[in-house]
Amino acid sequence: MPARASFLARFGSYEGFLRTILCLAILVTCGLSPIQTDTWWQLRAGRDMAASGRVLLTDTYSHTASGSYWVNHEWLAELVFYGMYRVGGLGLLTLFCGVLIAGGWMVSWAMRSGPVRPAFVLFLCALVSSSGWWEPRPHAFSLLFIPLTLFLIERNKYAWLPLVFLVWAQSHGGVLLGLALLMTGLTAKLLVDRESWKRALAAAATCVLAMTATPLGLHFWTEIPRSLSRINQYTLDEWMRPGLTEGVLIPFWGIAAIYPLALARSLWRSRRLDPRDVSLHACALVLLVAALGAVRNVGPFLMLACPALTRVWGLAASPAGSDAAADRTRPNLVIQVVAVAGVVMILAIAYRDNWPRLKWTPMPEPAVAALRECPGNLYNRYDEGGMLLWFAPERKVFLDGRQDPFPPALVLEHIEMETGKRGYRDTFLRHDIRCVFLPVTSPVASQLSDNEWRQLYRDPQWIVFAKR
Repeated sequence: MPARASFLARFGSYEGFLRTILCLAILVTCGLSPIQTDTWWQLRAGRDMAASGRVLLTDTYSHTASGSYWVNHEWLAELVFYGMYRVGGLGLLTLFCGVLIAGGWMVSWAMRSGPVRPAFVLFLCALVSSSGWWEPRPHAFSLLFIPLTLFLIERNKYAWLPLVFLVWAQSHGGVLLGLALLMTGLTAKLLVDRESWKRALAAAATCVLAMTATPLGLHFWTEIPRSLSRINQYTLDEWMRPGLTEGVLIPFWGIAAIYPLALARSLWRSRRLDPRDVSLHACALVLLVAALGAVRNVGPFLMLACPALTRVWGLAASPAGSDAAADRTRPNLVIQVVAVAGVVMILAIAYRDNWPRLKWTPMPEPAVAALRECPGNLYNRYDEGGMLLWFAPERKVFLDGRQDPFPPALVLEHIEMETGKRGYRDTFLRHDIRCVFLPVTSPVASQLSDNEWRQLYRDPQWIVFAKR
């Protein structure tokens, strides 16, 4: 069969059709995801590193932690993000992250087994619970590399693992979770293939060396765990446990309940697992524990749980021709072309018209102008710090989403202020605060409406105060 005909047959098959639909669903969802406030400081850092030619490891963006050591473990992602922005604006940056995430799910799809129709339904349900963390941010690198690591382990492609971990360690702190999965996967593999212990040991050692080859050097192994321990002190949404009553997480809870039961049933019936599946099951169980502890791990768990579940729930018993009967190459290709055109059109219109859900212009220009007129040190919330670093680069912030340069005591003090548990006066006096940028709903903003402060700007969302 000619190469072109083989290519068309593969993509026009029923499996190719469903795979394309999954991929397009991910891309359109990612493409319409809003920019996070952290993305703005990542763009700022990328721009400054591109201009200076060096990795930023010292805080220069705040007046509360200026000169402090900054554990900038995402420096490569920041540079790549800024490069995407320079070439194609926020649209290209958003699509780039979408491609990373879609690539991770396509690797996950490649690890499934059994008929494609029930697997497609399973994956589609999993996407619902995963889509809440698809914003353009460095986390997208981890969503690609987690399933890719297991894919390479299963296929004995150990030589590629150090390259994956080298890039991963420069791009996102989730590489530590990746290392745990690597060790789990290789150990599980050795239980069924003891003769490969030399290759497995060499792969693990070179991956550890690759993770050390960052601008942080040996400090990587001490500072990243410290960073994670600091984050656990703060009430950040993505580090909270998944809620039982959240509708979007219903598919997650269903898969989290069904998968261990199906695995136990398979072990009870056959008394052993297929040696090819041991690594995947071991890592999926590790991620299940991680997902139950933090909602940010729900997506990575589902990326491994879906293919793992297809291997143990008895799909092989389905009629062998059930998928083949659905193959209609030409209609499938036509529908795929129409679907691709539809997605391209939706994203083109959204980017051209700057849909509000994208949050590409979170700060109105009059608010930025008011900040330029506002003298003295600035007070702002943790949530808006990254946005201020991009839209008002001349102002040093009180806090921002990097969190690493800031003492935990300062962040916790700020949280108490913004939850109404603490007054602002001592903090403002200690840091000589004379300018304030806040949402109008902030408890601190309501306390500043007195004779000591005057409003420089106000709209339905933001307010700027200056000390009289």
